Amino acid sequence: MWPGQGTKPVGNLPSMSKPEDGSWSGLSNTEHALLELMSAALKADERAAQELCRRWMRRPPTASGHAVALRAELRALLTASPERSPLRGGAAPTDDWEPPAVADLPRDPDTNQTLLRLGGPPAVSGPVLDEFCRAQVDRIVAERPLRERLMEVGLQPSRSVLLSGPPGVGKSMTAAYIAEQMKQPLLVVDLASVMSSYLGRTGRNLRAALDYASKTECVLFIDEFDALAKRRDDSTDIGELKRLVNVLLLELDRWPAGSFLVAATNHLDLVDTAIARRFDVKIEMRMPERELRQNLLTQIPVIAAGDVGTEFVSLLALATEGASHSDIVKLVNGLARAAIIEDGNLKAFPKRIAEHAMAALREQSVTDTETRSQIIRLAHQSLGYSQRKIAGILGVSHPTVSRALASREK
Repeated sequence: MWPGQGTKPVGNLPSMSKPEDGSWSGLSNTEHALLELMSAALKADERAAQELCRRWMRRPPTASGHAVALRAELRALLTASPERSPLRGGAAPTDDWEPPAVADLPRDPDTNQTLLRLGGPPAVSGPVLDEFCRAQVDRIVAERPLRERLMEVGLQPSRSVLLSGPPGVGKSMTAAYIAEQMKQPLLVVDLASVMSSYLGRTGRNLRAALDYASKTECVLFIDEFDALAKRRDDSTDIGELKRLVNVLLLELDRWPAGSFLVAATNHLDLVDTAIARRFDVKIEMRMPERELRQNLLTQIPVIAAGDVGTEFVSLLALATEGASHSDIVKLVNGLARAAIIEDGNLKAFPKRIAEHAMAALREQSVTDTETRSQIIRLAHQSLGYSQRKIAGILGVSHPTVSRALASREK
């Protein structure tokens, strides 16, 4: 039971000045004291006081029947608190809100290098994700305006997400997309600056970066997370990484509900299990399937600029089996550059796409008749290749090409 709970005045607290409008009437002395404490604290240590408000909103420190009224008053105090920060439970930032200045970012005391850097917006229109990953990301974004409502019913809003998957599947782009959708700047932990050869300095740098981000209106992104959160049962570790894990465990436990942390790793198996469990959401991102690859291709700007037809896009989607999102974008941009260097424009771009796809699918076309027929029709109808040339590219006989074209005509 809390000190002073009930109808008697609270021990050493100063006398209470109740609002003149009588809005606190009907509450116990304990509840009056809590409200006054919050009112005073919000003028001094905003972050700590707001977190205390939210904790009491989820679980009011009273045994009386006025929990609903107490939650409402705490919420009102949060709304009226001065210099209210969106990331600490306030409303979404306005359009004229500006990100923190680079000069204010925390620095390594020895090298004077900034421990954080400002991230940019996602390329194109954001990451191309499969249906399951997209639903999880959209749910994270949709939670942000509903944080206070969630806390009113005793639910903790999501504060962190751990993205895992092979390189190039869009983890960094997803972090940038989340920040953009939340209308908050992206701060990226600079591992090269955080990691130090001095004993204990890496842990202090990491704590400084996390502490700054938790008090600042931002989405914090830590890439290569396994470098900091390595499993503590690794026999090759000399002890420094164990201290980093302890720092991360502490910071994740007390991470404010209004802030958001995004971590990404290519090696989830290397991340300490205790840290992985502390993330509110975990999303595993996989290599794109054929349908997703085709969707990605249509969103690459140079595909539209080069007036590349759907048949070429479909063929390239088929030919990029096992490629990551990043690999596909680099391949397409490389083919476009080659076309411009050769001809000064993108007129030959579709042809280069088809030639690359045909070469990549040569082995598959020997055994996969459907793929072979698709390539043959495209090369003959859209590129104007002769049957003999098509046969030479695919490594099949001339009659095989003839039969494929004849079956299509029927």
